[in-house]
Amino acid sequence: MEVNAELYEFLRERETGLFRRENEVIAYVHVYFFDLDELVKIIGEYHFDEGGMEVQLFNNTIAIDLNNIIEGQGHYLSSYKKCFDDWKDYEKEIELMETR
Repeated sequence: MEVNAELYEFLRERETGLFRRENEVIAYVHVYFFDLDELVKIIGEYHFDEGGMEVQLFNNTIAIDLNNIIEGQGHYLSSYKKCFDDWKDYEKEIELMETR
């Protein structure tokens, strides 16, 4: 199990979740505006280059999709499964996604 230890701890301390979009399970994290700096330091500024990234904007947080971030670091979403309380609901689908 390979993870970015800083990202792993960041996710464990935040509200995370999973949902289905078309044929894919998407992982997300809610990040308070005052925590954005910390996330940028952990994942790198290049994720925000060339048009940035799509996010869902809420009153006090931004929901950020994690799939491209985690996969872009060469890791599997399943390595972060303890960061998601709803993991069991999506486990089989994620296993299929990762074997493709």
